[in-house]
Amino acid sequence: MTELLKRRIGDSLGDVEQALARWRGGDTGEFEAHAEVLRHAARTERLAARMARVGFDSAGSLMRDAFDDGLIDRSEFCELMGCPPDEVEPSPPIDEADDAEAPALPAKRHVVDELLESGAVLVHVDARVEGVDVPDRFRGDPKLVLRFGYNLSPAVPDLAVDDEQMSGTLTFGGVPHRCVLPWYAVYAVVSDTNSRGLVWPDDVPDDVIGELAGAGPHDEADEPEGAGATAATSAKAAPGGKCRKGTHLRLVK
Repeated sequence: MTELLKRRIGDSLGDVEQALARWRGGDTGEFEAHAEVLRHAARTERLAARMARVGFDSAGSLMRDAFDDGLIDRSEFCELMGCPPDEVEPSPPIDEADDAEAPALPAKRHVVDELLESGAVLVHVDARVEGVDVPDRFRGDPKLVLRFGYNLSPAVPDLAVDDEQMSGTLTFGGVPHRCVLPWYAVYAVVSDTNSRGLVWPDDVPDDVIGELAGAGPHDEADEPEGAGATAATSAKAAPGGKCRKGTHLRLVK
């Protein structure tokens, strides 16, 4: 099992090396390379969890993996398992999340409700998604950040959070607009007070993957004057690929 673990981790590291080589060669950008590093971390975490919970059934699948990788021959497999390899299903690819291995993330409404108790919340939303209602100039932005809160100035008098969406009238350059954000379009939230927050990886747009590792407060250059809510893209990368004012998103506890 140790050799199998080393083999799978080595294969994943190979993918990282290829991604870094493409980045160094100028074929891809920093975010694409960083996204592969994040995928490697997720793969190895799932693999370690799978190895840690080996029972008879999962051991059979792992033995089949070892056979497929050439770590044991057919006779050794039959001796250990009492049946031929063809009768045992291999483990699912480590790129596929196993629901039994990955604890469910808390509901977005729950996280937003809790963060709002301590102050304003920065909500990362893909404004291109059907059902999102924001000012026209932001509707093509996959990484729009809107600032909601109960005690902002100007106020958000109709701020509402329910099981389907969050909504409220925000002010953009002195012009009010009632924004509607269905939960399926929201992929990250961060407290503007203490930087606590959470990312829902399955909902992050493909063209934004990798940027959220350094996501932080809004870009002040895009902040509407006197706005009670901010509409801006997430923190832009500074030279060297590091995000300004970066915060590490953490699970709300």
